[in-house]
Amino acid sequence: MTYHEKEVNPMTNREFYSKIASMTNIDAELVEFASDAIAKLDATNEKRKAASAVKAAEKQAEKAPIREALIAVLNDEPATATELIAAAGLDIKPASVPSLLRPFVESGYVVKVEKKIEGKGKQRAYVRG
Repeated sequence: MTYHEKEVNPMTNREFYSKIASMTNIDAELVEFASDAIAKLDATNEKRKAASAVKAAEKQAEKAPIREALIAVLNDEPATATELIAAAGLDIKPASVPSLLRPFVESGYVVKVEKKIEGKGKQRAYVRG
């Protein structure tokens, strides 16, 4: 195998350092280095998880006012995503409405129905549950 070819099952750093740390017939200095490397990997993963959680919270906070505006214009009359956006005065794409309303649909607060639109056929619409 040449240098540029990839192995089928490459070993990760964690696997490599774990094997070294678990060996008994090698120098103690190597075992200590492997243990430190695993601790650094753990610290990096924790930082990544924390940053990801912060990012997710920011995204949810960004979406909250949009969700509230969509819910505010919902009533007992079926409304398509485009109609909801126009009624709420938002500047978002109609394709993002289903993902914004998904938590409310799952909880039963909003119900998905089909609405017949002249010239277009049936489209997904939302009503308050």
